[in-house]
Formats: sequence, C-alpha cells, structure tokens
Amino acid sequence: MKKQLILIFVLLGTFCFAQQRMFVTLHYVTVNSQDAQAHIDSEKEYFSKGHKSAIDSGNKIGWDMWVLENPGYRENHTTFIYAHLQDPDKVINSNMSGESGNNFSNSELAMVREKWGNRVVKSGAITVSYKGGFVPASNQAPPKYAVLDWMVVDPADFYEYEQMELKTFLPMQKANKSVKGWGLHKVVTPRNNNVNAASYVVARFFDNMSDIQNMMDQTNPMSKNMKATMTKMYNLRSIRRSQVLRLILSER
Repeated sequence: MKKQLILIFVLLGTFCFAQQRMFVTLHYVTVNSQDAQAHIDSEKEYFSKGHKSAIDSGNKIGWDMWVLENPGYRENHTTFIYAHLQDPDKVINSNMSGESGNNFSNSELAMVREKWGNRVVKSGAITVSYKGGFVPASNQAPPKYAVLDWMVVDPADFYEYEQMELKTFLPMQKANKSVKGWGLHKVVTPRNNNVNAASYVVARFFDNMSDIQNMMDQTNPMSKNMKATMTKMYNLRSIRRSQVLRLILSER
C-alpha cells in the first residue's frame, strides 16, 4: 500500500493537508501503575514488532502507544492509548494485537499474552475517521505530546461544524508555531443513540508539555469578528473532555 500522509491519532517535518481517508482506532488499556513499566517493556519487546510487520506488509498505516498524562485525581492506575492508523478498506487485516508477523514462538507469545492480560484492569476501543488537518509524512513519528478534545455536536450540525473547523480553525492552528500537528476526526463507532456521547475528536500535537501550558496561559484580546466566530463555534459544539497524552512508542 502506498504510504501517504498520516495523523498519529497521526504525526514533524514537512506538513501539508492530507486528503487520504484513514481510520484511527484508539484502544484504551488501564493497568495498575506498579505494572506500567512491565507493560511498556512487553509492547517494545514483542507487540510493536508485529505492528511494524503489518505496516511493512501494507495492512496498517501506523501504530503509536501513548500514556494518559492527566488522569483522575489521586489515580493509582496508568492508562495507555494505542492508536492504530488504518486504511478503511484494510481494517480487517490490520493486526490489532501485534501478535502476528514477528519471530517469536507461539508458546512464548502465549506466555507474554497471558501476562499482558493479567495486568489489564479495564480496556475499550473507539474508531474515528480522519477528516482533515496538517500532518507529517508517513515515515515520521508524531511529536511527543498530544491533546485530544472530545466534542459533543448535534447531528443536525455535523456538516456546519466540520466546515467551520476545517475552513476557519484549521488555518488558525497552522499559524500557531507551538502546534506541530492538528487533525479533525469523526467518531464512527456506533454510540447506541447516546446523544451525549462525543461525536468528534480534535487532536493537537506539541513538542513538549510547556508548549501546551504556555498556549493555555495566553489571554489575548479579541476583535468583534473573532468574538462572533468563537460564539458561533461554542453554539455548535461543547467539549466533553480533554486528554493530554505523552508518546511512548511509535512504528511507521
């Protein structure tokens, strides 16, 4: 499969606007914090190699392992987020587990898989469709930090919301030197008619945590037109939650 432009969940180098359709499956896995390093080690030693094999064979675009940096207060668990970047037409062959395509014996993989499962406290997955943004070339790893904003949007406003993000806010993000990548994604996993569930995810990428904090610290005056634009956006969507992620591993 011809590798083109990608997101994480997309993602340094030469940025441009990507038109290729892409699904990103976000697999959330929570472990006890005391088991976090063992979990990272097993991914690095075993499963990342399987994902790399799937990428090289054209069945996956990319794979990233992130850790959630802003969990709940006094949280004694660690949550990892795996981002599987996939061609929508090849999702069925995307090797989500990372178990195939490596050189380990079945017995060794079975032992590693059992230990992996024993560490997991809870897990879940959601798939989103990449709608547009500015991203790096497909052979480049993402920046070290990402912020995911989960947006609640009325279905009647989907089109208007997408157009406003891509035509108004995307150029603004691209002009921000601290933002190293940006992508709009639509949730395609069925929501069981839950109107309060997030419909979109906006991902922003940064080189370090201080860039995120400095961006949040800015309080700038707004023109009348900018206030009107921001008010219109607030009427179209609300942010259900924001997650700060730090990159652990990446395969391209």
